[in-house]
Amino acid sequence: MRLVAALAVLCALALPGAAGASIKIAGDVKHPALRVNAAGWATVTYWKSGSWHKAKVSPLGKITWGKAAAGADVTKKTTAVSIPFMKQLRVGPTGRYWALQAWQRLKGGQVELRLSRWRGAPTLLELWAWCCKWNSEVVRGRATFHGKPIYGYRNTPEGVPLDGLGRNVYIDTFRKGAWKRTMGILTHRPTGTFGLWIRPYWRGTQYRAAMVGPNWGRMLGPDAHGWTKSVL
Repeated sequence: MRLVAALAVLCALALPGAAGASIKIAGDVKHPALRVNAAGWATVTYWKSGSWHKAKVSPLGKITWGKAAAGADVTKKTTAVSIPFMKQLRVGPTGRYWALQAWQRLKGGQVELRLSRWRGAPTLLELWAWCCKWNSEVVRGRATFHGKPIYGYRNTPEGVPLDGLGRNVYIDTFRKGAWKRTMGILTHRPTGTFGLWIRPYWRGTQYRAAMVGPNWGRMLGPDAHGWTKSVL
């Protein structure tokens, strides 16, 4: 039994995205800042509701509110990679990136401040429009991290992920001079692809998509963004 349990843990660690996603720190904040000590503990500070707040994040992702990690900041600002929604992007002495991103994930929801950490290339969200189906177009895409598709194994019939692996992609259309949310759509197993038929009243001149980044072991991939023009 112990051997079976140990093998199950190892298999879970080997799966991409096995432990959640980029970490939500807070909503609707101002002036976010980030520092990381030599042991990999991050401190996030921000202004909200008339005062300064801080949160300490452990290497395993546990948040302690109102506390700061001890030790000097070993990271520095960088422009070596490009990520969307960026508030802070820093790199440590071992080449690990740390980022704060802020975006409105849910329609009518808060602008979420999220923390990620990873090595190498950031999360990639490809998006394109395809013609035609039922007198309209289809927005298609693919989500990958380090060349591997992002998807989950369990979800509701409506497409809500039920595990830490699954991801919804939130798609907006640009119509009547403004970006408007259509819906979220699940990435498919095993390709990380997705597709949304654009109903006539959703149709716009441009489309964009956003998603929360994956978790690959101790790497929390940054949140991603894609964009394409209409083909109609």
